[in-house]
Amino acid sequence: MIIETSEDVVKLSGSLHKNQWLTIKAAANLLLNDHPKGIIVDCGALIDVSEDGAKTFLEAMRDIEAAHTRIVVVHLPDKVMSVLRTVPGVRSQLPIADSVEEARASLRMQRNVAQKPSTDPTKRTSVILVPLMAGMDLTYGATLAGRLARGTRSEVHLVYFLEVTRTLPLNAPLLEAEQAAQESLAQAMQFARQVSATATEHVERVRDAAEGILISLRNTGAESVVLGATDEPLGGEGHDRFHHLVDTLLHRAPCEVIIGRLKPPI
Repeated sequence: MIIETSEDVVKLSGSLHKNQWLTIKAAANLLLNDHPKGIIVDCGALIDVSEDGAKTFLEAMRDIEAAHTRIVVVHLPDKVMSVLRTVPGVRSQLPIADSVEEARASLRMQRNVAQKPSTDPTKRTSVILVPLMAGMDLTYGATLAGRLARGTRSEVHLVYFLEVTRTLPLNAPLLEAEQAAQESLAQAMQFARQVSATATEHVERVRDAAEGILISLRNTGAESVVLGATDEPLGGEGHDRFHHLVDTLLHRAPCEVIIGRLKPPI
């Protein structure tokens, strides 16, 4: 097998008959130094792959995700894909894109995971977490949190919780959903800044939004979580999802829960 690198791409060609991750890893680590959001593995020139060779991808995913970054595979030949489907854990977890351009677009939208504030009392900044997702008033939640932050000198963490169905790998490229997340974050950041709040923003990929928010609250040590409720009627599933989220946070959140709604026009 031949390994080539260019920009953020590791290109594999030839036959992959044994686990080659240790060989590929050195090249991948060099790329990750310049491209910390993730790298792309181009398999378009692979001729064939064995079951042992397919384990290369499994180890690659484990190593790279442990480093809190991403890997996306592109141009998988049908012959190679048929072998991957036979290896437990590979096909179900492997993030795949149709092209290098699509993979790059997804990686560009990657956000750093929020870190827990410093335990040093002289440096610690309290955190107000604002979950963003469909069915919420994204702008009012950011505005309300910003106003609260000014009085407490807190930092506002705007987090878009992107739910990924369990039929897809958690890091699978989802261009339309990722683009919608970025647009929502940009809009919320604008409103937070209008009230002079110090704010950060990122996307969190989760299987379940409520559970994802609880994990983020623990990871950031947030002292408050702010939900912006919309005054527009949520039909059926949207109504149930919002009330499930509120009920979960009211009963399980390890912090203050604030639900705000903008006063409707008269």
